[in-house]
Amino acid sequence: MLDAADEAHIKRLNEENEVGGEARQVVGEVAVTLGVVLGDTGPRMSVWDPANMRRVVSAAQALRTELAELREAYEKTLSDAARYSEAYSDRIGRHIETYAERDELKATIVSQAREIARLKGESA
Repeated sequence: MLDAADEAHIKRLNEENEVGGEARQVVGEVAVTLGVVLGDTGPRMSVWDPANMRRVVSAAQALRTELAELREAYEKTLSDAARYSEAYSDRIGRHIETYAERDELKATIVSQAREIARLKGESA
């Protein structure tokens, strides 16, 4: 009976060790992706020491913070671009209206000059 209990306990330990190994592999892959070197970082500290692996979490948090800052800067850039676009669009619109008014005024002046010239020709 004791042997059966030992075997069940050993089986459970082996399963837990296998899951732990898979988790360490994932942490290792994330570390490589983030550029964190998981090496022996001090006396009596192994690659898989929890304090060492927390460096991976710290790198992920730093990356998340950087991403949030970049998104904020991007949103501000979009907002600024929209504001400038609207301002320039209004200025261009005013210039177009000014040019249209100028062209209309020119046409009126030319028309009146022709009328004056015609009237002068009739009176002479």
